[in-house]
Amino acid sequence: MGLPSTLTHEDERYPYIVLTPIGKKNKHIRSIGHKFERSILSRLNEAVAEYVEKKGLNVKSLQDFLNIKGKSILPVSFLKDDMIYPHLIKPELFLWNSLPEEHGLPMDSKYVYEQNITVLSADQLDQHVREVIDDYLFLAEISKKDRNYWLSKIISSYHHHPIVKLAKEQKETVTAVEQMKQSALISLLKYPEDISFWRYRAGIALRPFLSLPNQWLNEEKGTCDHKKTLTFNAKEKKINYTCDSCGVQFYYFPESNEVRLENEFDDKLALRRIKTIHKQFNDIADQNADLLQQLRQLSFLNNRLEQVSSQLTEALHLAKQIERLQVDKTVITAYPLLEMYEKLSNSTLPVESFPSSLIWLAQVELADVAMVKQAEKWENQLPEDLGPAVSHMLQELHEKLNEAAYQEDDIIISIKGLQLKYAAAQQMLDLIHYYGTDYPAHTLVQVLAGKSTNKIRRLHLHETRWFGLLSDWPEKHIQRLLRQLEKQGWLMKQQKGYSISEFAEEVM
Repeated sequence: MGLPSTLTHEDERYPYIVLTPIGKKNKHIRSIGHKFERSILSRLNEAVAEYVEKKGLNVKSLQDFLNIKGKSILPVSFLKDDMIYPHLIKPELFLWNSLPEEHGLPMDSKYVYEQNITVLSADQLDQHVREVIDDYLFLAEISKKDRNYWLSKIISSYHHHPIVKLAKEQKETVTAVEQMKQSALISLLKYPEDISFWRYRAGIALRPFLSLPNQWLNEEKGTCDHKKTLTFNAKEKKINYTCDSCGVQFYYFPESNEVRLENEFDDKLALRRIKTIHKQFNDIADQNADLLQQLRQLSFLNNRLEQVSSQLTEALHLAKQIERLQVDKTVITAYPLLEMYEKLSNSTLPVESFPSSLIWLAQVELADVAMVKQAEKWENQLPEDLGPAVSHMLQELHEKLNEAAYQEDDIIISIKGLQLKYAAAQQMLDLIHYYGTDYPAHTLVQVLAGKSTNKIRRLHLHETRWFGLLSDWPEKHIQRLLRQLEKQGWLMKQQKGYSISEFAEEVM
């Protein structure tokens, strides 16, 4: 830590300055004989001495930080040609860093001040030196503990911030308000003027919490896993803590061990507002008793259907298979049980009790908001003996699937008067299964067309049983055929060639 002893050069004419080479190939300072350099160093030394004596600064911690002795407290760098480097070094370069001894300080713009010390007036130079020394003193205190210590202190203080504590206490309500603002259910509530006013007030009430990432409210981890950046402000005695990935920044004050957020809010006012909008929504919900009853009916239906969910899942799969085989027919809507199961299984309908309508409704997600109008109808359609009814439906669907299954002579696709029958389609899919992702589409087309090119012979594809399967088809029609099979769900386009779909595997 600090300056390696091999890089320090002291000159008794400038006791408050420690000289150091800068640049990867600059290993030491040979001389400072130039008049211009001597003038700048004299001005710097005088500015440092005046500030130290005037303020009565205790520079011991700064010297420990830089690993230097005597009166020296300000590093000034020289280039390889014995010219002064016109920018002072930021103390961040030495914070928790070990610098190599074999070459000069790194010439990195993020570790140097913008001000050019060779062109500053006397007053400007004095002011700049004071600010630089203050920065060094502040980071010297910070350097007494390692980075992990400060990260831990900052996060601990963050979790004690009044708004953060409130966000954790009211997390269930805050989350529910956020979800309800976006929920499709809100469009079904009566009295749109009340809803519009509630959404407006909810936006205001949520402001203190929107900048707090949810994962940062987790007491176990305390924060996210992203890389954090610490920057330092000596003037205000604060550390800026930033997570670029989360878009979050706040400030930590070591002296008071407190965190200040970018946007501060009154925690008492924030609490009153979140409680008010919670109550306002529950009042609105109480005026929508019919809707709440319909949602309870859907929850009841969903709970009943879950008892035979495995059979219903199989039935739904069979129905979709039949619809794929018979494109012009709808099967699911012919079975009310299947229609309601498909929509209910894609919805979230909690059946347990909740402390408020807001908390309950925020967790409801409907596959289709029109479902609420069907709740009573579906309840009347639900068989009393659900098990036997589902078994009977499964049997019917299996029979329909057998009836819908392709026969050898069934025509799958017709293109320009050319017909692809099921038997030929089976062989095509067989080719795709074995070679579809090994070769590009045009090679598969040439195999099916029976075109014996040098490449086909080199790959021995002319010896396969699929060679010439569609020899009476023009190649451009075979290309179109592959695209049609993809469009109808038999094939899936890959980076190279095709693969057969799950549907095709089931049908074949």
